[in-house]
Amino acid sequence: MRHTRERDREQAELLREGQVTDRYVEAIKLLASDRTVERLGGIYSLERIMRDSPKDHLTVVEVLAAFIRDHTLLPDGAMEPDNPLPRPTEYVQAALTVLGRRPVLEEPFRIDLRLTYLRGADLKGARFDRVRLAAANLERADLTDAHLEEAWLQEIRLTGAWLDRASLHDAKLRAADLSGASVDATRFDRVQLSEADLSTVRGYTPQQLRGGALDDSTKLPPGMTLEPHPDA
Repeated sequence: MRHTRERDREQAELLREGQVTDRYVEAIKLLASDRTVERLGGIYSLERIMRDSPKDHLTVVEVLAAFIRDHTLLPDGAMEPDNPLPRPTEYVQAALTVLGRRPVLEEPFRIDLRLTYLRGADLKGARFDRVRLAAANLERADLTDAHLEEAWLQEIRLTGAWLDRASLHDAKLRAADLSGASVDATRFDRVQLSEADLSTVRGYTPQQLRGGALDDSTKLPPGMTLEPHPDA
């Protein structure tokens, strides 16, 4: 009887894996479609697979990150698009949303969204800790309550972005442009801020920014002077 039960469990597992594989293949086909509704279907199918099958979590995360890069990568390095959109397309926003609410599992890699054009993206509450967003454009993006701990944000454009209550513990913001960004209650603990432009940030307090690693190259708001952080 034990042998029969084990065999039945093995067969059920094989059947389940086959079903997941079929769903995955169909979702990838939908992602390649030219129709927005089919792309959305593919994205949400991948999210369901990621939640139903933890061992496929890493694959789905990498596929969605590659999808976002394919549709938002800045041409020729850091050049801006000729006709900038006010915000990402519906399917790019959906992929960002799914990544931002993915299950909490150990990930041996950093999500790679470098050099992407995500102006106006809605990332409220998104879990993007350890993400790579170097030289990306998140101008006027909404990052309220977002988790960006240990993120690589060198040379990122956050002009006019909302970072209220966002967590940036141990993030790298070297040469980042935060011109006009709202940083009310944003947590800057141990954030690397060399060459960063904080000269026109809104909603800041000196105590709040004092937690970051500053140096002589950091552009501070007018009239504000801070001693460098001990770890700078």
